[in-house]
Amino acid sequence: MPTTDRHGVKSRYIQTFAPSDKILFEVVADNFDVIPSLGYKNLNTGRVLSHNLKSWPVSEDRILYFGIISGLEEGLYKVLFDGYESEPFYITENERILSDTALIQYSMTDNLQRTDTVFWIDGVQHFFDFRVPGGFKDDNWTFGVENEQFTTPEHDTLEVFGFETTSKSFTLGNTIGCPVWFAELLNRILCCQYVYFDGVRYTRNESSTPEMTIELEGVRSYVFTQALQRVRLIDPVLEESNQYKIRRIFDDKYRSVQLGESSNNLIIK
Repeated sequence: MPTTDRHGVKSRYIQTFAPSDKILFEVVADNFDVIPSLGYKNLNTGRVLSHNLKSWPVSEDRILYFGIISGLEEGLYKVLFDGYESEPFYITENERILSDTALIQYSMTDNLQRTDTVFWIDGVQHFFDFRVPGGFKDDNWTFGVENEQFTTPEHDTLEVFGFETTSKSFTLGNTIGCPVWFAELLNRILCCQYVYFDGVRYTRNESSTPEMTIELEGVRSYVFTQALQRVRLIDPVLEESNQYKIRRIFDDKYRSVQLGESSNNLIIK
């Protein structure tokens, strides 16, 4: 996502992925277009590998080319696409580095609400992986409640019903910040029905958007906060299906799931 801002130094943050992350590429083109080429280059070794794209007809005159890159060895890479090069990105298994990131995975219920992305391909739902620097901090939690009370003739107040809510603030960016397009993409992601932060489903709190809290002087690098609320009342069958699709399975590194005392309680790392 290019920027026209040429003032200040470019952000020093390099996007980081784990080998288990699945980087999904999509290109929607006219049927008569030439099949695009996709590859990736290991900047440490200079080795270039090609990646075969699959195709799926979106409509009579549009076709989707897509591919998934995953399981790369540790190193610094660039994606090569039809003569263009991406910004470099890291692949690492270093737990210290990955612990300072969050994996955001997102999808939609169908392909009808967005024209810039295809989430269902030939009847199969796909989730996109977007790993970002940041996480949830204990400060900036907001508590709320929706309730109804009854006052007796003796002026005792009784709770008729109540439902508590907790809004958390997600911090996007670390000590060296991140490019502004990270916040732009996060805002778009939160327009999706299914958004998971490290395996836990959240939605934006009301109409909140990423708010810039820190601007590093002389550097095009920033820290943002986004108010989120955890989705609690969910269809257990649908949730189990989504957890499978985002690869939250047993004993898989960075995807582990533990059962609590009840089978309805999942502890996701």
